[in-house]
Amino acid sequence: MVAKSEWAKMPIQWIHKQGLVAFRGRSAKPVIKSFPLAWPPEADDVTLRNESLAALKLYLVLCCRADFSTGMAKVTYTELCKLVVMSRAIVARSLQRLETAGLIKRETRALKSGSLIRIENWNDDYGWGKIPKLWLYDGNHGRMLLLSEFNFTQLSFHAIKIYIAILASRDRRGIATISYDRLTEITGVPRHHIADAVTRLYDMRLISFRPGEFRSEYEFDRTNRYLVRGFGTRWPAPEDEKPAARSAAARQRPSQGDVATALAFVKPAGN
Repeated sequence: MVAKSEWAKMPIQWIHKQGLVAFRGRSAKPVIKSFPLAWPPEADDVTLRNESLAALKLYLVLCCRADFSTGMAKVTYTELCKLVVMSRAIVARSLQRLETAGLIKRETRALKSGSLIRIENWNDDYGWGKIPKLWLYDGNHGRMLLLSEFNFTQLSFHAIKIYIAILASRDRRGIATISYDRLTEITGVPRHHIADAVTRLYDMRLISFRPGEFRSEYEFDRTNRYLVRGFGTRWPAPEDEKPAARSAAARQRPSQGDVATALAFVKPAGN
């Protein structure tokens, strides 16, 4: 059954500290003695990439299932497989991957009652982000259909990392203002792949965005802005986004001589 609450918590300190970079899709090439300077030093690793992608999807699901106060999620493999639309074997490997990364901790419990999983750093002082839980179900009962659209491709792998980074970067208005350089830094996604990943998220109805106005005098305007769908957030009016500017009158304030001349001109004759 679809959860009643519209959103769920998610720890974000690990994201800001480049924890997403550890979920890799490339591995080091073996060094061949006859060719010690082989380039590039890394190669695409489909198995590693798919394991990383599955683990990140499962992490979002676990956050959505966790108790808001304690960060404890009581789940069965059957429930997780249905929610994230993945096989039992993939779910098992993903849980191991998340535990190795220090993002979850599994506690021993009898199989019939399911597994008890703690989301690490759930209530730390650093703060937390929000996941649009109800939106991810997309009206389905028991399956997070929008998460299932992150299929096992390089584009989806990059997209889910960018999505999580955007979730962790929203401000009080619900807008994430973050540059490509910063996204690359905290996700490990190459800069030249970010535009395609953002477009993928837009096509999946997960975000909307406003590209930066690179000719603007304000640095804020030159940075792309992202709105996560599913929270009911609206884009602010353009005039509300920009810093307050000095008025034309303030920029062109007349001199004392100009004021005296104007007063003399309008002063009645004989006074």
